[in-house]
Amino acid sequence: MHTFVSATTGKVARLIVAAAALAAAAQSAPLATLYSFTGGANGANPTAGVVFGANGSLFGTTPYGGSDACQGGCGTIFELTPGTPWTQTVLYSFQGGSDGANPGAALTLGTGGVFYGTTAGGGNSGNGTVFKLTPPAKTGGAWTETVLYSFQGNVTGTVNVTGTGTEVTLTSGSPFVTGTTWNGLSIVLTGVTYTVASVQSASRLTLTLPAPLQTNADFSTNDGSGPLGSVAMFPNGKLYGTTFAGGAPGLGTIFELTPPNKTGRWTETVLYVFQGGKDGWGPESGPVVYKGNLYGTTCCGTVGGTAFELAQTKGGGWSKKAVYGFSGYSIGANPVGGLAVDSNGVLYGTTIEGGGDGSGVVFSLTPPVTKGASYILTTIHTFTGGADGGAPYGTLLLGSSGQIYATVTVGCAYTVGGVLEFTPPVGGTGPWTETVLYNFTGGADGAQPFGGVVLNNNALYGTTAFSSDGLGYGTVFQLPL
Repeated sequence: MHTFVSATTGKVARLIVAAAALAAAAQSAPLATLYSFTGGANGANPTAGVVFGANGSLFGTTPYGGSDACQGGCGTIFELTPGTPWTQTVLYSFQGGSDGANPGAALTLGTGGVFYGTTAGGGNSGNGTVFKLTPPAKTGGAWTETVLYSFQGNVTGTVNVTGTGTEVTLTSGSPFVTGTTWNGLSIVLTGVTYTVASVQSASRLTLTLPAPLQTNADFSTNDGSGPLGSVAMFPNGKLYGTTFAGGAPGLGTIFELTPPNKTGRWTETVLYVFQGGKDGWGPESGPVVYKGNLYGTTCCGTVGGTAFELAQTKGGGWSKKAVYGFSGYSIGANPVGGLAVDSNGVLYGTTIEGGGDGSGVVFSLTPPVTKGASYILTTIHTFTGGADGGAPYGTLLLGSSGQIYATVTVGCAYTVGGVLEFTPPVGGTGPWTETVLYNFTGGADGAQPFGGVVLNNNALYGTTAFSSDGLGYGTVFQLPL
């Protein structure tokens, strides 16, 4: 175990350790490998964290392995049941078609043991899906995967609006998707959003409400593409998430999925389309919820990405504003891991690059006391890429005593990442203290934990994407505290 002290200015003194000492690095606690993926049917290379179900089992996803309909496999959803040893069961293998492909985000637990998640690919247009996984009615039965929504991406063209204003005919561009896929889809005609009632053919559809009669009007679905993060669930059952691409500029969206009253289809609403530049683009993680508002990050934008807020307005709409823009590489760049939030509304996150040594930072964003003022950035730690780690991809976990748990994918004693703890300063001022709880060796214990960790019964649980010196397909681990 190595302990480092991080100045809040982000300047970290380099710790020079002899190579022999690093090779024999002591671990703070014995890490237990609960399961090692072997590729093929049982899944491969988990890049997201795990979640506990109501039954005490761990549930997670692998973006690869499973069905060989996709190169490298279409991905799986798995359960790990406690025992000696823990037992892995593949609950669903994606087929790469309309059911989705390559789930790379952690699952979200809903009511009744139902899980919700996303796939980056597949669906009826290849732009990814939001799905739910329902447990069997009887013990031992099969779990059921249901696609709640298939993203359409940004389909463009020109159309004529005729008749009563609800009749739309394609004049150029990509054909409409026939069947019921587009029923309820939002489309944009010359800058105004309408809802599709039904599609009659690849060139004809009707709207729920009339639009002005027009000829060769610009048409766009303005829908998202490629969801990479988890979804957040509100108490009313609505789901919220992001897509990495799509929207009219192709730079990503924030979406809402509303469940049907009893039967029928879930309804998607695009709440925001990223514009690039200072507005940011390419959210790679899902939003976190605080007091009914959504907070998240974009990987990119002017210089190094952004943190944002999407707040509900009195009129029932949503309003997006920038929380922070990483405008200089030395501050940090590419916050891909999403945000965690404490009871005071302070946001915590990481960047995978930037900082003084280019290996990323851990930061907090404190809301302003005065309404309309800017959030206050505090750099908790700047990674060197050496013994203290670097390139943190996973979302942070906040402990009950103010500590932060994180994973890093590079650096630490064996250069393949580790599990870290950051302890706040006594009295609230001064530097945070970083402790490397575990240094992955790259062997049977795994390498490169891209997902964050969860805490249960005084132990951390997570995944690694690789193992066995690059020959393995990742692990699920337990780290007692």
